[in-house]
Amino acid sequence: MTGIFTSATNLIIFAATLGILVFVHEFGHFIVAKRLGIPVLEFGFGFPPRLFRFAKRAETEYTLNAIPVGGFVRMHGEEDPTVPGGFASAKPSVRARVLLAGVTMNFILAYLAFTITAFFSPPYVALQTTRITGVVQNSPAAEAGLRAGDRILAVNGKDVLDDFPLLSQTLRENAGTAVTLTIQRGARTLDPISATPRATPPAGEGPLGIALQPYLGLRVTNVENGSPADRAGVKSGDVLVFFVDPKGRTLKDQAELADYTRAHPGLKIEWHIARDGKFIEPDPVIVQIPETVTPANATLGARLQYTLLDAPRAGAEELARIVAAIPASIASLLRGPVPQNSFIGFVGIAQATGEVAERGGALALLEWLGLLSLNLAVVNLLPFPALDGGRLVFVALEWLRGGKKIDPQKEGLVHLIGIAVLLGLMLIVTFFDVQRLLSGHSIFSP
Repeated sequence: MTGIFTSATNLIIFAATLGILVFVHEFGHFIVAKRLGIPVLEFGFGFPPRLFRFAKRAETEYTLNAIPVGGFVRMHGEEDPTVPGGFASAKPSVRARVLLAGVTMNFILAYLAFTITAFFSPPYVALQTTRITGVVQNSPAAEAGLRAGDRILAVNGKDVLDDFPLLSQTLRENAGTAVTLTIQRGARTLDPISATPRATPPAGEGPLGIALQPYLGLRVTNVENGSPADRAGVKSGDVLVFFVDPKGRTLKDQAELADYTRAHPGLKIEWHIARDGKFIEPDPVIVQIPETVTPANATLGARLQYTLLDAPRAGAEELARIVAAIPASIASLLRGPVPQNSFIGFVGIAQATGEVAERGGALALLEWLGLLSLNLAVVNLLPFPALDGGRLVFVALEWLRGGKKIDPQKEGLVHLIGIAVLLGLMLIVTFFDVQRLLSGHSIFSP
């Protein structure tokens, strides 16, 4: 009974998440069209056929439709440029603003989600790592003798230490071919180990069949001038991966650090610090605890939490970081081969949303909402027929042709073909989503 309840709850959470994403995106189109004087005839959740109309205000009908894969707004004269005051007869600049409004709202939603999450959460940062935390039985890694705790230093002599994207890319480029792995086990480096990455691994296992766990650290949001942290060379933006006291015990968070410094004035403490994704030298940094410790200096001059003023900047930085990583991710996928779990559809998103809700709670779910919203914005900007980006291409072509409109029937046919291709791709991705779900693998398995 509990499993059924959990599944039903996750389904409700997913439906609410999808509803928010669709509403925000389509509301962007809706409100800008209205403000620019274009009547909106229908605001639809899902794609037709229509199930029912649940409201009507002015000229706009609000409807629920049968295919739950998005939503739409239907504007007056949307496809017919001969209709006065309609969308298709509007100037290219007006139509471009309406089309861009949806993705703009998704960017805004992502920014707000990241900002709120930053304010209410410790500034944890996941640092890339190539330390193995699990090995799948009968996988290439298991056959090669790899173990949990091993650290991958290099592949075919190429340094991949703590660079997960490079490791993943190198393994995909050498799929089906034996590679030489340089492995650190404990304090020693093993003799070279040979393993053959799989081109088409089982869902959720990856080419080698290993799980990698990132380091989790706390971002330093501010360093007080002249403080022990400042004198030790700690800078704002650094990531404190872990603290070690003189007896070798690891301190996990800000609260433990403050408790320790209050109890041990005058002693020294080791801080392992990462800067720009890499551990700095010397490692560790030695920080002197003052002889007199007060609540104000218990973290030794390093602030490890976001304030109300810090959170908007942190939200913007997170947004910029993800957007900046998109070109490299696309390039990596184009170099291939592409793992099955590189793309997920609605079934995969539903599974992922449920896992995030169960494991991380409300704040993790809010951050996931922001990530989904950002992905929706980026996908919609792609110059593919039927997407907002594809429609913007036709607007740009009209502008380049000096305002000469493209035949609406030809444009409509192109978008219809685009919809058919998207639905076909969605069916393929859904097949792999269902396969992964039935196999019991997590959506977040490497």
